[in-house]
Amino acid sequence: MKKTLHLFILLIATLFFSSNCFAMINESDESYLKKVETYVNSLQKISGKFTQHSSNGAKDSGKFYINKPGKMRLQYNSPILLVADGTSIVYEDKKTNQISYISMNSNPASIVLNGNITFTGKNPSVKIKSIEERQDTTEITLTTANEKQSGVITLIFENKPLSFSGWRVRDAQGIVTEVTLSDIKPETYFDPSLFKITRNKTIGTTKSKSKYY
Repeated sequence: MKKTLHLFILLIATLFFSSNCFAMINESDESYLKKVETYVNSLQKISGKFTQHSSNGAKDSGKFYINKPGKMRLQYNSPILLVADGTSIVYEDKKTNQISYISMNSNPASIVLNGNITFTGKNPSVKIKSIEERQDTTEITLTTANEKQSGVITLIFENKPLSFSGWRVRDAQGIVTEVTLSDIKPETYFDPSLFKITRNKTIGTTKSKSKYY
């Protein structure tokens, strides 16, 4: 349970604190960010596949379902299930029948699942820490105004055409976990049961007390 829960935490909850300085946004960056902002906000209901790799050798994969604002389901090929219902996140290890409850507001899930994200303007919903353009991809590292609570996450985008390809986080021990998305497709409807949290399970249930997750 501890090993797989740690795997999830590396996926969705960043536990390190970086400096409080933010990237200087020039006109070129601002134009690009507005384009990304429009694109990301168009991804209200999507599904697809994901693969997850960590620098400590851990690997996993599965299917994802995102229904903004706040709802997500990560269905791992291993006996792991993660469900966010807009308020809470439940991580379930079906092999051991153990469950952990995680606060939505204490990890980068609140950034990824925000109904409408704003990078620019007078009151952006996130703070840009860096923008790194590579040959085929662009990486945007960002956080919320309350960085110590929500952590830091790097969103990765393919450049041509613009598409969301995944994200990366790093923990206090320096372990980096990258999630790569594929076969992304828009959806018009999801069965509500996909994002329903069963709260009456008690066997092996634990509730995290950490303010980070």
